[in-house]
Amino acid sequence: MRMHFKQGQTIMEMLIVFFIISLGLYGAVTLVFSNVVLQEQDADHITAMNLAREALEITQNIRDTNWLTNVDFDTGLGTDTGTDCTAVPNWEGTSFPAFDFSVDAISSAGINKNPAGMFTNQSGTSTAFARLVTFAPICADPADRSLTQVPAGCACAGGTYTEKIGIRAKADISWLRKGKTHSLTIYTDLYDWR
Repeated sequence: MRMHFKQGQTIMEMLIVFFIISLGLYGAVTLVFSNVVLQEQDADHITAMNLAREALEITQNIRDTNWLTNVDFDTGLGTDTGTDCTAVPNWEGTSFPAFDFSVDAISSAGINKNPAGMFTNQSGTSTAFARLVTFAPICADPADRSLTQVPAGCACAGGTYTEKIGIRAKADISWLRKGKTHSLTIYTDLYDWR
């Protein structure tokens, strides 16, 4: 029995197999790298959401403490003075939280990480995140008890209103990742229902 081989056929088959294998490897490597990028984005989004929530929880904590100490519910929340409505949380985790009203723009409201791993505006290693909280009064007309839209008619600086019934707190978080700025904003309305 005599076998006949066609020359070049095995080389062509090998080239086709290598091409198919390289396409599969390219797809797998691309999938791995895009998963790494998505994990970084998710981690940043989770950190930003937690930083925003923390700022709003500090706002609620201050309002609740004001009730317990029998002072106006908005004391220390900017709208009590009507002059400065932007602030950053000033808290190391050991003392009572407060707001620093000297910061007026998110670009100068950078967040640090202290040696204990807590995010803070006071000390520590600089991070890519910045946080700014803006307060606006929620007002009502006592004659008809209708709610005035925020901020029209209830502007923080120099606004006149007849009855303040609450505060809208807005937490803005900004961060830089690979040369691109990302941002996240959440709100909460806190009323003086007590």
